[in-house]
Amino acid sequence: MKKNIFILSMISVLSCSGNPESTADSSNINQESPIENLNVQTTNFSEIDSSGVLMFPLRMGESKRESESSSYKEIPQSEFWNIMFYNSITNNYYLLTKDKILIENFNDDYYNDAETISTNKTNYIFYTARSLDYNKDKLLNYQDPLYLYVSNKKGENFRQLSPNNFNLENWRYIKSTNKIVFSASKDSNKNNLFDDKDEVIAFEVNVDSKELAKEIFSNETKNELKKLYDRDWKKIKK
Repeated sequence: MKKNIFILSMISVLSCSGNPESTADSSNINQESPIENLNVQTTNFSEIDSSGVLMFPLRMGESKRESESSSYKEIPQSEFWNIMFYNSITNNYYLLTKDKILIENFNDDYYNDAETISTNKTNYIFYTARSLDYNKDKLLNYQDPLYLYVSNKKGENFRQLSPNNFNLENWRYIKSTNKIVFSASKDSNKNNLFDDKDEVIAFEVNVDSKELAKEIFSNETKNELKKLYDRDWKKIKK
């Protein structure tokens, strides 16, 4: 019996002696984080249609360390890394998305810094943004595809309208049909660039539909256009 008690006592001592090591390991994990050098910047904000709902486009400032080094990538001054919505009636607030995104613009013609955002032509807010590191350079910038997104006027139900791997070139909201018509280029020559050598395709999508955007012109029609051009615009041999 005494032998069993001795064994149990030794097990207890060994178990307790392991706890300080575990605590030390966890303290090593909780080292000073670089986020302490960050500060949230909500300089400009706008009310949507006098609804009491406000948009705060987000930028971020970083205090320099003693070494004068930066821990974070710089974002172009004209773009935002997210948008916070604030309902001044209910006091609720929420982010547009928790995915990584670089927002270039929203409701192009209706937004002007600290003035009211008007959606009198539509019941939606449209955004142009980048979310895919297409060329795998660990950056989001003008070399990556620009996409078209939409949300309702409260910043809810945020979703992508234009297809993956296509760079948005132009877009229009057609109120009479509740459709977005847009053109987007694809990397036709697979050189990880979107330029004037790539094909530009016209798409349409119903804003309220969950269906994906579809091409407007059929392959048959596009082949016919190529034949007509080939017939009439060949170089003259000298």
